[in-house]
Amino acid sequence: MKMFKKMITSIALSAAVMTATVVTPALVAPQTAEAAFSAPLFKQYSSPWGDDLMGGGNTMSESGCTVTSVAMALRHKGITVSGLAADPGNLNSWLKSNGGYSGNLLVWGAVPKLSSRITFQGRYTSGTSIAASTLRTYLDAGNKAIIANVRSGGHWVLLTGHNGGTVFNVNDPGYSQTTYNYSDIVGYGVYTIN
Repeated sequence: MKMFKKMITSIALSAAVMTATVVTPALVAPQTAEAAFSAPLFKQYSSPWGDDLMGGGNTMSESGCTVTSVAMALRHKGITVSGLAADPGNLNSWLKSNGGYSGNLLVWGAVPKLSSRITFQGRYTSGTSIAASTLRTYLDAGNKAIIANVRSGGHWVLLTGHNGGTVFNVNDPGYSQTTYNYSDIVGYGVYTIN
């Protein structure tokens, strides 16, 4: 009888190991890109807008990462600025004439004055204030422009995609970096653009 119990236990353990072997690869398979917000890449320091002054007197090259990130999202969604395709230069000019700056800082709520297609969802000052899964859902939906605050709060980028986990693809207006981890993000500005 003991021999029979050992054999049953051995068969049960073998079945469990084989099942685990089959399941395990799916659990550790690499995650692939699932979403893309195909915005053009603008650099804040590029000509002709890099030397343009912002609302508080800094140049776009010095402080224009937020405006440049917003301009990329607007261009992607076909929003025009003063009748022209959105770019950092014409958006900066429009913001200066339409209450879009507090010093050199973007007044987030001014941007929807450009078009009835834009709604400002909110400014979030904590990196965990929007869950990574929610960011992925927003990107998959294709109608959310997520401007992420990175580099310990000193820089803004446009989220453009994700890997299905916590790595987010970006259009970075100031650096050559193309991804940031969820843990690198310290805040957000989010627009809905239909």
